[in-house]
Amino acid sequence: MALAQSVRTFSRYVVSVVFAVLHGEAVQAALRKMVSDDYKRLVAMYVEFEPKGEYQGLPPRTESQIRRWLTQIRERGFDQFVVAVGDRIVGHAMLCPSQRRTEAELAIFIHQDYRNLGLGSRLLLGVLNYGCKKLTLDRVWLFVSGSNPVALHLFEDVGFRPGEGGDPLAWEIEMERPSHCVKCKGDKCEVFGSSLPVTVTVRRTKRLTASSGAYPR
Repeated sequence: MALAQSVRTFSRYVVSVVFAVLHGEAVQAALRKMVSDDYKRLVAMYVEFEPKGEYQGLPPRTESQIRRWLTQIRERGFDQFVVAVGDRIVGHAMLCPSQRRTEAELAIFIHQDYRNLGLGSRLLLGVLNYGCKKLTLDRVWLFVSGSNPVALHLFEDVGFRPGEGGDPLAWEIEMERPSHCVKCKGDKCEVFGSSLPVTVTVRRTKRLTASSGAYPR
């Protein structure tokens, strides 16, 4: 009897896991320009963020360093963008101006609990749309770890390519792309999609474990 009960309980757990993987939890995310009220929640995101220091030493490792870094970004007037899910900030991107007015470096970070949901690509496209239409940028570049195939695929998928003379095996790869073209159709761009702000719904796989001593029902 005990064995049969255990089998039935485990079977319910397996069904719950399969359902979660196939259907997941519907998550509504707002992608928009950053506002001053986002600062504290952005600090909280980076305190939890992992792995730290992978992008040119960013994000910083300690809370005090994170606060200093975000304050410097704000004081320099960089255009910043966030992904908000409820009261949480789970994504952050920025355009860092170059000495040339029509060029900028792009940086993007997605909290580890919200990766592989398509939020990074949607945020990336929205930022590029903004850079094209609002800032009239001719060139956007970024650095990505050569050991991060997921990020490489994301950037290549929207048109980034290694810069001239770039080493595709380098730890960091400079990638660039023209930020505007003849395909512009008002606010919606054939290349970069719709402009921000935009709200999207994605499905996030629920994390189910038996570590609590009871299988979910």
